[in-house]
Amino acid sequence: MLILIYFNYAGKPEELKEFLGRTKSISNGIKGFEFKGMFIPMSEWHDYVLLFELTSYEKFLEFERTYRKKYGRPPVALAKAEILHTLEEFGITL
Repeated sequence: MLILIYFNYAGKPEELKEFLGRTKSISNGIKGFEFKGMFIPMSEWHDYVLLFELTSYEKFLEFERTYRKKYGRPPVALAKAEILHTLEEFGITL
């Protein structure tokens, strides 16, 4: 499963770097949850997108809970999540 988190960052550039470091650190501590990086999407609505590969949605909830417990809510002005499932996860084979 892949999760894309599109967002507009409302903090300073150095805070964005700190946010990424925190994201990587927490991701590294969760088995079955991998941070693939931050990208710039071809979207007029969002500045950045984070890409995660995980084994279950519960892993993403664990990441979110851990981040917010340690650091609070990040300075994000607007965000959207997309969850991409494989065909196999839905029991579809081609």
